[in-house]
Amino acid sequence: MSTPLRQDHAPPLRGLKALTTAFQFMSDPIPVMRSMYQERGLISAFGKVNPLSRHERLVVMAIGPEYNRQILSAPDIFRAGGIVVQGPQGSAHQRIRFGLISMNAEQHRQQRQLVMPLFHKKRVEGYGDAIVELTAQMLDSWREGEQRDIWCDMQALALRVASMVLFGGSDTEEAYQIGQMMKEWLSMGCSLRVQFFQVNAPGTPYRRLLDHAEQVEARVRAMIEHRRRDGIDGRDMLSILVHARDTNGTAMTEDELIGQVNVLFGAAHETNASALTWTLLLLSQHPRIMAELLDELERWLHGDAPRIDQLHHLALLERVIKESLRLIPPVVWSTRIVDQPVTLGPYHLAKGSKVIYSQYMTHHLPELYPNPERFDPDRWLSTEPSPYAYLPFGGGPRMCIGYAFSMTMLRITLAMILQRYRLSLVPGARIDRKYAVTLSPKYGMPMMVHKQDRQFTKEIPRGNIHEMVDLGTH
Repeated sequence: MSTPLRQDHAPPLRGLKALTTAFQFMSDPIPVMRSMYQERGLISAFGKVNPLSRHERLVVMAIGPEYNRQILSAPDIFRAGGIVVQGPQGSAHQRIRFGLISMNAEQHRQQRQLVMPLFHKKRVEGYGDAIVELTAQMLDSWREGEQRDIWCDMQALALRVASMVLFGGSDTEEAYQIGQMMKEWLSMGCSLRVQFFQVNAPGTPYRRLLDHAEQVEARVRAMIEHRRRDGIDGRDMLSILVHARDTNGTAMTEDELIGQVNVLFGAAHETNASALTWTLLLLSQHPRIMAELLDELERWLHGDAPRIDQLHHLALLERVIKESLRLIPPVVWSTRIVDQPVTLGPYHLAKGSKVIYSQYMTHHLPELYPNPERFDPDRWLSTEPSPYAYLPFGGGPRMCIGYAFSMTMLRITLAMILQRYRLSLVPGARIDRKYAVTLSPKYGMPMMVHKQDRQFTKEIPRGNIHEMVDLGTH
């Protein structure tokens, strides 16, 4: 990504230009962010983009570690707003969207204290057996010589892992069904038709979202009631949350439980599926790195699933994952709402203004990462970015608490897949990006399944993947 053409303070986009740019951003944010950066530098702004609003509230786009630091280190000024529309007051939709991602101030601190034990080191290590079991089941269903949509497979695997860890294994199918419903709700809530047409009338996408939220809430309430009524005290996340108490002995309310469960599921499922899919594509495009990685896996694991105590030996695997998360982070951008008047760069922001920061754009700044579009795991042998220069899991006091769980799942799953099978992209495949909850391949990830014979080949895809990654031409 080249340096900006100009660094001066450009006036905010307004009128039809602002509205058009905002719509393009919601459809495909990466080219819009890149264009704004090229034309306007590290910080730029939209004017009023909602023609129905009587008050102008700027939408500011800020890029780079210094702006990330200002935004993410001051949660009392820049508050979180969640990733889906709010919904009507008192609705099921509003309740199930209200987890840690949407909470602020003292409520966020208190709820984070209750959720944090789910992700303590020993607890995360305990999820390893479930990850191994479910990954093995997936691999047993694959056949050599077949074509598979790896994106669909990784979604299904991440969904089953999230369902197992969140709801437990006592009723696997029930847990999976609830997980599917949550996945559908998240997808509906982030669709453009809902974002730009929030009309609660029969037949509208927005009404279907609200109706679906009621079904999700009913199923989760029943699961909670089952645990309370029967005194279930299992090791799954829901059981732990039901019995959790903060330092004052206060438990979560049922509404808080419902919100936390739904948001935790979405965070555990979508991001991991995206990260696995893009990492497998990147490895298929880099035969030398794939061969070196397989050497490491076979040296330490000898074809077996990794034990938790072996993961620290897999240094190249760790670098591969870190580089994949830098190059194609599952979450491309995030937002904060200004809670009190503040100055950010050249802009004086009123309460209610919105700030967009971008993991993707920060990760592609050449001054931070030379040749930023190149997949180079070895850059991590000498690169030590600041916490606000590398943030696939966010940063500051609201950094994702599921970091250790995600890294554990990614390492175990990739190690098992790569030792057993060689995956190659289907010749002529088109890989375009799609952004909804996370960055995903628009038309899936069609790959051929071969036994792991080390006959690594490179099939260069078509599509706008080349705008994000330098895959060469041979």
